[in-house]
Amino acid sequence: MHRLLLFLSLLPLLVALILRKLNADRILKLSRERELSGDGTALAKRMLTAMELGDAELRIKKREWAGSAASGDGWLTLTPELASGKSIADHGQVVLRVGLYFLSLRDPKSVARRRWALRFGHAFPIFTLVVCVFALLVGKLPVMWVISIAMASLGIAACAQVLTLTTNLQAAAMAAVVLEKKHIYPRLSDEELVVAATRAWAWDSVVPGLISRLI
Repeated sequence: MHRLLLFLSLLPLLVALILRKLNADRILKLSRERELSGDGTALAKRMLTAMELGDAELRIKKREWAGSAASGDGWLTLTPELASGKSIADHGQVVLRVGLYFLSLRDPKSVARRRWALRFGHAFPIFTLVVCVFALLVGKLPVMWVISIAMASLGIAACAQVLTLTTNLQAAAMAAVVLEKKHIYPRLSDEELVVAATRAWAWDSVVPGLISRLI
């Protein structure tokens, strides 16, 4: 029985890893090698102003937990690294955050579901692993069942993040339209590179947090 559970758990994990490999890893690796003029703060402000949302407060948040709110009613957060970042990868992540803020104004429930999935994908496998290890130490659970249950928790987390991925993709698409229509970047080549990085970041979070940290 535990073999079947292990096999079924691996399927969504493999799907998530393949999706990220195909749509994110290579693009993000290359996008970190080139810098653009202007930092993340200036980029976010240009996008907000272009959409007549210049009154939105831009907050710098030193530490963020998985699934924590990156935006709310009239505010948007960036990490210090993103605020000062000038690489294409940094710009892409800022654009995605602004896109999620735009989407939250139109469809807040979708963004809330995605935020829940990220928190769940980070916390649930860790909690399950702690419980399983404790059960193993007190002799209540065999080693193979511990492995199978831990993998099952990762599989469930991967399902939650895959099923809510459309929120990220919608936000990336919305942000890409803003970049194009409002001419945020003076050069078309820069715009195309940032749009590609934005879409890559949208796919990057398809893998549960615990696995993402290990690869």
